[in-house]
Amino acid sequence: MQSIILKTKILGYISIMFFLILSCNKKSDLENQITIKINSIDKETKKNRLNMFDTVVVRKEGIGYLMKTFNKVGEYVTDSTGSVKIKIDSTKTYDISVLGLNVLGGEMCYPRHLKNGQEVNIEVFSIENR
Repeated sequence: MQSIILKTKILGYISIMFFLILSCNKKSDLENQITIKINSIDKETKKNRLNMFDTVVVRKEGIGYLMKTFNKVGEYVTDSTGSVKIKIDSTKTYDISVLGLNVLGGEMCYPRHLKNGQEVNIEVFSIENR
């Protein structure tokens, strides 16, 4: 009698787990990807940094032991218009930094709020040698 009850409980748990797994409707990685355009903008003039070829470093948020980690996804170089187009996962959070000759800038990017083809403007400020 007890073995029948135990088998019924195990069968019930397995069927519940099976239905939970089937009900998950997760998008594939390709469906989550969006293309964004990152613009490098001078903080003082509020204009694109033309012909400067800044380096854009993209890092994806990860899970660390005590703190969040940001693993490097890639480095990109802006074109002559001061921008670069990249593909990112719309479900992740990114830290985007712009580095160039005596300039620095960065921003946290939450793609859930972005749409495909949207532009992200990152203001960079000048670092003077003193």
